[in-house]
Amino acid sequence: MGKLERYFEDVARIKAEGVSVNGWVTVVREHDGDLKVDIRPGTLRRCSPDQVASEIRTALLAAVADHRRQYRQLRIDYFGSPVGVELFTPGEPTQGEGHAS
Repeated sequence: MGKLERYFEDVARIKAEGVSVNGWVTVVREHDGDLKVDIRPGTLRRCSPDQVASEIRTALLAAVADHRRQYRQLRIDYFGSPVGVELFTPGEPTQGEGHAS
């Protein structure tokens, strides 16, 4: 098996995880692209729908950032450069998106 094939296999095996700002939600992106969302017990009772949505959003964005970080590192490991792969840094919530407190 060649270097390029190994690279694509390693990329396909990336498993990424993200945790929400308050730690109430964890999102795991499996290597096959499936998402697993775990919400801490009591969160749905304790938080408003906007807060829950914000927690899920921040956990999902953290998982995307983790996936991008791992992908970028594979590019460096295999090809010596991350050219074409910028790090993903989640931005601040836009107007209309609540921030859980």
